[in-house]
Amino acid sequence: KEDKLDCLVCNAGALFNDRRVNSNGQEVTFMSHLVCGSYQLTKLLLPSLQQSSANEARVVYVSSGGMYNSKFPEWEVAASSGKYESDYNGNMAYSYAKRGQVLLAERFAKDYPEVSFVSTHPGWVRTAAVDDAYGDNAKYLEPFRNLWQGTEGIAWLTATPKKNLESGAFYLDRQPQRKHIAGLFMTDGSFTKNSEKEVDVMMQKLEEFVGV
Repeated sequence: KEDKLDCLVCNAGALFNDRRVNSNGQEVTFMSHLVCGSYQLTKLLLPSLQQSSANEARVVYVSSGGMYNSKFPEWEVAASSGKYESDYNGNMAYSYAKRGQVLLAERFAKDYPEVSFVSTHPGWVRTAAVDDAYGDNAKYLEPFRNLWQGTEGIAWLTATPKKNLESGAFYLDRQPQRKHIAGLFMTDGSFTKNSEKEVDVMMQKLEEFVGV
């Protein structure tokens, strides 16, 4: 058993056009990307991250440019639960979870300053998962990156000295990026922005959901 952990990369997830659930009846996209794959895993490993030597620990949430499509909505909408089950949309479920990862990095950066938290967009890489999710519409995401181009920025975030990282930032190609482009002429706008109170609710729901 290791007592310390220097880096955690949260990259697990899926995008399904049809609503799928785990053994507990919870929607898989939301759970894998955000609830269990990012929040729960981070909280469970946080004590080990805080023991990292030379104070260099960092957590990297592999988000997506898909998060630009939306703010984080009400919990039941994001989880497509209750009356929202029938309204499930795979692309929006993915967008909600990815926006949630960006918000999670921001909040954890404030709550646990001894660890660096960043989110990142690898760019659009032509993978089997993209083909399964988008089919013929994948052509609208071109030009695609190859696997190296998609992973290089993530690898840099795991290895660069902590002094080079802006905790809470959203990265692409080693550089912090804007988090909102929903306004006129690609300005930030307000459509995709969450208030602090809304993020508080998201964090409370995450804690209640997984118990940590």
